[in-house]
This record gives sequence, C-alpha cells and structure tokens, in this order.
Amino acid sequence: MHYLLLNKDTVWLAFHCEQNEYMETAAQEDLWYTAQRPFGYTNLTDFLERRKAPKQRAHIAALLKEYGCDTLEGYLNVTHALSLNDTFWVRAADADLQWRDVSLYQNPFNEMISQAAFDGSVSSTSFSPTSPEFSTDGQYAKCWVREKDTIQLYKTGSVFGMEPVSEYLASQLAVLLCPGAAVYDLGFHHGELISKCALFTSERYGLAKAAVLTKDRTIAGFLRYFESIGSGDAFRRMCILDALILNTDRHSGNFGVLFENDTLQVQKMAPVFDNNRSLLFDLDNDQLKNTDWCIRHCSPRLGTDFIATARGLLTDSIRADLEKLRAFRFTGHPVLSIDPERLERLDSILQFQLDKILA
Repeated sequence: MHYLLLNKDTVWLAFHCEQNEYMETAAQEDLWYTAQRPFGYTNLTDFLERRKAPKQRAHIAALLKEYGCDTLEGYLNVTHALSLNDTFWVRAADADLQWRDVSLYQNPFNEMISQAAFDGSVSSTSFSPTSPEFSTDGQYAKCWVREKDTIQLYKTGSVFGMEPVSEYLASQLAVLLCPGAAVYDLGFHHGELISKCALFTSERYGLAKAAVLTKDRTIAGFLRYFESIGSGDAFRRMCILDALILNTDRHSGNFGVLFENDTLQVQKMAPVFDNNRSLLFDLDNDQLKNTDWCIRHCSPRLGTDFIATARGLLTDSIRADLEKLRAFRFTGHPVLSIDPERLERLDSILQFQLDKILA
C-alpha cells in the first residue's frame, strides 16, 4: 500500500510498505519532497515503529492488538502515526484527509481508548483514530484527558503506589530550581490515585527526546549539546534536581528539547518532567528512618553518582539558588492526604543531599 508522510499539510515523503517471506513488514522510501529529516531519522521503518507506544507499557500490548495496530500497516491505517510530540502523520496516498481532520490538538480524544490505556478495559467497539494513546511511551498506565482548554496526562503508580505522590512532591522543588518545569497535581481517575500535568507541546512546538539529539549520552556529552543551544544552565539544574530528589529514572527518553514544528528549528531545552521514580517512592516510612541506607539504595541512570554529578555541574548562580533551599519543606496536598511523617523524613533526606552537594 502507498502512503504519504506529512508535517501538518506539507508532504515530506511518498513511501510504500512491503512484506518479505518471513512476514516482516518494512516501509520503503519512494520520493522525498524535502531535504530535511525528522529528528533521529535513520530509516523509515525504524522511524515509524518508534512512534508506537512500547508494548511493555501497561495495557498497551492488548490495546494495539485489539484495534489492529500490532502490525506496521495496521498501525498506520488506524492511527495515522499521530503523536503529541510533533505534527508528523501518515495517510494513504489516495486518501482525502487534511491535518485539521486528524490533529490530536484540534480533535476530541476517544474516551474509550483513554480508559483502555489507563485500566486495560479493552473493548471491540469501533473508534476514531484521534487518540494519542497509541504513541505515548513510558511503562506506567496513563492516558491523556482534555480538561477545559488543556490536555492533561494522567499517570498511575505501580505496586508501590507512591509514584504519583513523589511526582507531586518533586514538582514543588522542580519549579523552584528549574524555571518552566512541568507542574504536577494529584487526583483520582477511575478510582486510582494519579499524578497529572498539562501537555507542554502544541501545534507550534514539538518535543525531541535527548536520545535522538546526540550520540554521546554521557553527562559531558549532553552538557556539550545543551550548551550549544544555549540551555546549558537548564541541563545542569535538571541533573542537580535529580541528585536532590534521588531520581533513579532520568534517561534519554524523558528529557529533550522543544522545536518549531514547521521548521524543526530547536528552541531550547524542554521543561523538566517525569520525576515519579524519585523521593524513595519504593520505600515505606520505617525504611526512610535510615538516611544513609536510603541513599545507598539509590543510583542514577544518567551519570554514575548523584553527588559527583551535581558537584561537577554547580555554578555560582545555581549554588546561590541551592542555598535558598535550606528552608525548603515539602507541603501536603490541599485535598488528598499525604502522611506528615513521610514528609518530615523526605525533608531530612533532601537536606542531607543538599549538604553533600554544597560541601
């Protein structure tokens, strides 16, 4: 079948899909209409497959299969490879569709798909393709919901159940240390505790993950890249935040840059987001009593040592902002209860990390 890859209503590429003797489907380029390529583009099949939600994300494998999206062509035909990260999409070459017909930013989401992505309640009922669930990554159950004039990401926890609370608390610190950081709140959705935050991409600005920005995925490599676009300070602050909150899951898929969708021109580092696996989310209050043991329990995915990384990235300006955090204390939620004992112990651990970084 023949397809077009578009950016909004501008055709970028004509291509087709073909299947080999092993029943494997590959996308083959026919004609490029531009010299530009999407971020991280190496080959067409890989580019399209990477737009799918990962099967290890909670409930997504069943969702992809039920709606015929577990094959490449099925995915393209049903979802148009739409994403809330950018404005690329795919349609059949002979289809009479325009961007306004399919845009996730302009059209209502299918509530049935959102619920299935969130709680696994897959239904065989037909649906509209304007659902972002088929392209949202990460391992936790989550869904996108429209709230008034915003699009919100709802995300649950795991068996520990504390991830949404950690996300909410980490956000209190992030907004002080990292200008423009995503703001998180707590709530309930279908009876489950969730963290939620507003979408920070739009039809004007997209998100490119760090994994496709540079081949050198060390702290030094990422710092060089972000300094080259004028966002070195923002990257330093994110890494130091991670050291303060003991974020064990910062990786090249949950930070990146904002870019102009029409031109692919990089603007700046994206807002800091996705801090749910922090603040010792997997430990109970009794375990939090032993600060030294808690610290040894954690190690970063980005970099090799929280304190060494933070100290190496310190600047005079950031040091001054860290000194202001001496009086910082986590606060509970205005509606939902958070154990005061847990807050006190997290305060102590945060100040312990702060002392070590500033020593």
